[in-house]
Amino acid sequence: MKKILFIGFLALAAFQVKAQKLNPVKWTFESVKKSDKQFEIIATATIDAPWHIYSQFVKGGPIPTTFQFKNNPLVVLNGKTKEVGKLEKTFDKNFNTTIATFAGKVQFIQLVTLKVASKTKLTGIVEYTSCNDEKCLPPVKMPFEVDIQ
Repeated sequence: MKKILFIGFLALAAFQVKAQKLNPVKWTFESVKKSDKQFEIIATATIDAPWHIYSQFVKGGPIPTTFQFKNNPLVVLNGKTKEVGKLEKTFDKNFNTTIATFAGKVQFIQLVTLKVASKTKLTGIVEYTSCNDEKCLPPVKMPFEVDIQ
């Protein structure tokens, strides 16, 4: 009887492990004060090996990483979101185009200006796709919130 219970427990544990969602990308968000009313919003993606995510500027191929910032009447977005990390460009035969990816760690930096000096929040959604050499996971839309103070 103990053997049957033990085997049943192992089978149940195996199903639990299989059911866990694979998430090779971890995100952190912060604001860094640059001047009285100017801040950098920094989204840092830490990507498990051997996975990668795509640049914001990929065209004609996989889903690029995108940031959608929710309108905040106190915040003005300045320019485009910059990418800081080791950009890898390779030809992908699946998409028949050159793609740009990041592995390991990448920061996406958005410069913002406050209309008035006050505390507020900037919210939005980052959408990204993570792939390795064998497969891609479905695109993820992850909400975020950053305190600006």
